[in-house]
Amino acid sequence: MIRSLALSMTFIAAIVSPQVMGEGSSDSADGQAYGNASILIIGATRGTGLKLAKLLVARGDEVTALVRPSSDLSKLEPLAVRLVTGDALNRADVEAAFTQGPYQAVVSTIGCFRCEQPPDYVGNKNIFDAAAASNNRRVIMISTIGAGASKKASPWISRWLLKDVILLKEQAEQHLMDTDLDYTIIRPGGLKEAEATGNGMLTEDSEAMGIITRADLARLLVQCIDDKETIGKTYSAVDSEMTWPWDMWSSP
Repeated sequence: MIRSLALSMTFIAAIVSPQVMGEGSSDSADGQAYGNASILIIGATRGTGLKLAKLLVARGDEVTALVRPSSDLSKLEPLAVRLVTGDALNRADVEAAFTQGPYQAVVSTIGCFRCEQPPDYVGNKNIFDAAAASNNRRVIMISTIGAGASKKASPWISRWLLKDVILLKEQAEQHLMDTDLDYTIIRPGGLKEAEATGNGMLTEDSEAMGIITRADLARLLVQCIDDKETIGKTYSAVDSEMTWPWDMWSSP
């Protein structure tokens, strides 16, 4: 019981994140790298969203980020990203970010386990509704293993401790799927803060559970932005060479 609790708490800390597509996949559906695209990221000030912003800017894309007034922008400002101040929980703020478009893709990495008002459903709903209203059709959402059909893949105690957050993410996933947007949903397993291994992969196997570095998850997000074959798909994201849960504690 104690060991199960310890493993589950590692998973909780990490998320606060069939056909297989991995790091060896081409950058786009036609095998050509994209660039000079306009991308909106909500959740770009830290974690996976920040790593995604760095990758997109490095290849020449124009990145816009919706950032809260209280956010630490010290790592985002040097990237020369266009900043729109606002909160995903406020529909008007989200709509203001969309006026800076149009965007080739919109990526939401938002989520909060300890927030008084988590953005996992309301914030994402605002994003999806604003995208639909402004005809920004390509939307990618970061969810978590444990949501929807992947419920049984996560540790049982995680499902219990995170039941409220998982429910919000499921509601957000369903809302997105109910729109006519060109969506992709990615459910990462345990998120590890480490250098990219190059072994990150996306699988449609809803029973998959594992670990993935935030750096590898960001790379997979770039692939999804470029690959039209991922539209309408829901994936789990794991590292093909890492073993859950032991590699959560291993050194890079």
